[in-house]
Amino acid sequence: MKFKKPKKSFRNEFRRQIRLAMTAAIGFTIAFAWREAVFQSFQNVVSRALDLAPEHFTTQIYTATTITVAGVLLILLTSRILKDKN
Repeated sequence: MKFKKPKKSFRNEFRRQIRLAMTAAIGFTIAFAWREAVFQSFQNVVSRALDLAPEHFTTQIYTATTITVAGVLLILLTSRILKDKN
């Protein structure tokens, strides 16, 4: 029984996918490291704006909503700036 060598295109695609997976894993690790700092910063702003204690459960809901809105706006802004010029 004869085994065929893998095609170069398969090896190249495999390496590309490994690089992509590694980049995503590192990105998620960085995001997780910054999560607490970002959340607490937003939580302080929201708790002061609403005059609530930072430990209050509604503060966490408003903080998560504020972070979501800010994230969506950042995604829209960057996608508009980095849009392909066709």
